[in-house]
Amino acid sequence: MSGHDAQSLCAMGRPAALVSTEHAELTPTREYGPEQAAIISEYTGRNLLHVIVNPVAGSGKAGKRWPELNTALAEHGFETVAHFTTRPGEATSIARRLAEEDASTIVCVGGDGTLNEIINGLVHDDQPVNRNTRLALIPAGTGKDFCRALGVETVEKALRALDADVTATIDLGRMTYIDQHTGEPTVRYFANCADGGLGAEAAARINASTKKLGAVGTYVIGAVRSILAFSFRDATYEVEGEVVFDGRSGMVVFANGPTFAGGMRVAPDASLCDGLFDIYVLQDVGKRALLFSLLPRVYRGRHVGRPGVLHTRGAHAKVTSPVELLVELDGEQLGRAPFEARVVPGVLRVIGDEQALQKVGGCTNPAL
Repeated sequence: MSGHDAQSLCAMGRPAALVSTEHAELTPTREYGPEQAAIISEYTGRNLLHVIVNPVAGSGKAGKRWPELNTALAEHGFETVAHFTTRPGEATSIARRLAEEDASTIVCVGGDGTLNEIINGLVHDDQPVNRNTRLALIPAGTGKDFCRALGVETVEKALRALDADVTATIDLGRMTYIDQHTGEPTVRYFANCADGGLGAEAAARINASTKKLGAVGTYVIGAVRSILAFSFRDATYEVEGEVVFDGRSGMVVFANGPTFAGGMRVAPDASLCDGLFDIYVLQDVGKRALLFSLLPRVYRGRHVGRPGVLHTRGAHAKVTSPVELLVELDGEQLGRAPFEARVVPGVLRVIGDEQALQKVGGCTNPAL
């Protein structure tokens, strides 16, 4: 289709659903290249959404549901350009290209892993690739923790948030760790939570499972099995240059958002825009206390203040250990200690529910 045809289509009214030419064979909808999409964007403005779809997210549910989601978006007055991922890491390159091409709104249809890939495409060297690009989420994975933080944990809530167009500027975390494949220091951003130790081992176990039991069942069983197989180990934790704990421990959590692992309220008071992590260190409380006392409490956020749970806040932290200590970011186990976490303030613009955003720090601001 020529640019003239695209202009004519816009002039006649709302254009048909669009699909990225990168993987056009995955959908029967009309195809447009970047030039035509740019022309249509000129006419539709923020009503044009670039949707990055991970078709295998949620055990394949994301790909199956995309036609239904696309129809729902059209009914709400949005045009869509769909970009389907076909391999790990591809969402990062797609998001980077879209931001460089001045896309106004990018929508993630996938799980926490897809989200993590996208934010690593939208941020580079602690700066947004494009300050005008915003990220919206439509839940399609298992955990939905960052969706929950933004108040868009259901499709209906996500559509309402897109309609209301409330934008927040939030912090991200930056983690430096030893990559599990290359053995080299690696830097990666995370949106919701990162943790080292037991949580990372549970993430690896859960991601290797079928996830047929749904979010709560998958994560609870994964957590129990991981606890039973886990051994507390020595580690040193520094926050803002001071050692806050040195000894046997189970895990550390760097929380930007309030929940992780499919709804565990690990950091009930965490803010997405205060420039600080809520940091929790689980000391060696023994497996029995962990299984029968702390694990049930964490779903309600009632572990805070319990014996063996150290809580502090800070923008910069380091963890070292003489033994292997795994690390995960946004639910993806990627490497091992030593690792260093740092807050990158006000670097990502997101669309979410206004009330939910007020609960996680009051960081809403008018859409620009």
